[in-house]
Amino acid sequence: MNIGDKLRSLRLNTKRTLKEQSDILGVSLNSVYRWENNLAVPRKSMLTQIAELHNVPLEWLLHANTTQGYIEYISNKYINNGMSTENDLEMQLLILFRNLSENNKHKVLGLLEGLLGVFSQ
Repeated sequence: MNIGDKLRSLRLNTKRTLKEQSDILGVSLNSVYRWENNLAVPRKSMLTQIAELHNVPLEWLLHANTTQGYIEYISNKYINNGMSTENDLEMQLLILFRNLSENNKHKVLGLLEGLLGVFSQ
């Protein structure tokens, strides 16, 4: 999933039009259209604003590979905050995921994307 697809998906999940999204972000409708169609990429400060607006990790937006971005986000969350992870379900799932074969990682991601699609409709 590329950045334009992610931006479109976030907007559509909130049931916003291009115009509504542009008004909220304080940019032109054309800018949002160009981002979502991969004709331009927002500046990092704008991506940070979009991530905060939609409550998603900035790393997820910045990485073409959904898995890599999320893994980095989770890992950094624990490392940077010095959090204990022994009993943390999220970290346990991350460790399990890391130990999967590449083929199984793609299967898990496909399943999760399908589930997220079902819940967002």
